[in-house]
Amino acid sequence: MKANKRSMTLLLPALVLYLITFTAPLVVLLVLSFGRFDKSITTLGFHLDGYIKFFEPTYLRVFFDTFFISVYITFFCLILSFPVAILMRRVQPFMKNIILFCVISPLLTSIIVRNSAWMLVLGNQGIINQFADYIGLNDVLRDMGLISRFAGLPLMNNVFGVVLGTVHVYLPFMVLPIYASLSAINPSIEESARNLGASSMQLFRNITWPLSLPGVIAGCTLVFILSMGLYVTPVIMGGNKVVTIPMIITGLVRDRYNWPTASAFSVMLLITILFTVYVSRLLQRSVKV
Repeated sequence: MKANKRSMTLLLPALVLYLITFTAPLVVLLVLSFGRFDKSITTLGFHLDGYIKFFEPTYLRVFFDTFFISVYITFFCLILSFPVAILMRRVQPFMKNIILFCVISPLLTSIIVRNSAWMLVLGNQGIINQFADYIGLNDVLRDMGLISRFAGLPLMNNVFGVVLGTVHVYLPFMVLPIYASLSAINPSIEESARNLGASSMQLFRNITWPLSLPGVIAGCTLVFILSMGLYVTPVIMGGNKVVTIPMIITGLVRDRYNWPTASAFSVMLLITILFTVYVSRLLQRSVKV
């Protein structure tokens, strides 16, 4: 009993910090989401104006755009991360550390620096377009009418640029859970399958992939949740042509001071994330079974 009380005492500072920094703002957010914004005045109460506005065609389209961009990011992170995780499992510790450093290195720099670097690579006067001009590729594409006469390859200010810039950063959140699941696989299982004549594809389909699913689900959940909150990368890499829900929320607060509608949109985004976590837990349980 004394040990339990002592443990609770040790947890008290973290609990107080959690209440101040998360629970209290969340309560304020919920209260504001039911407010009404009229003539630049916020009135608290039980109003559904913000939630009704969320389902207007314009905002609903932005929400689905954000959702599908998050799906694209999650998909490409999975496709790129699985081979890296498999390689990390097979190589020696020294090489594994080098690969791990390369994977997590984007997290060691500012997001502004990363996006600026991508602009130097993907822009109309970037490295890729300069190389395409040098080999005459852009001229061929212009003659075919595939790109504008005065523009290069459309690698920025579109969904492609946003997805590429984000995948570059979020790869660690997919690689590490998958690597953890692969490392937990008993090598003797795969060795037995090889001895019984299983091909590499059969080994992957029947053993490696099913046993790695907990890590895949965890990684996909992490990346999808992070992608739903994208703001800086779409602003820089997408220009004014890619709009996400976090950008709308920021505009409502910063430009219009419309806290009730921004709070309602934030609550809807939070509900989407919570639903994603719920689905992820159901999938985790089904995999364990």
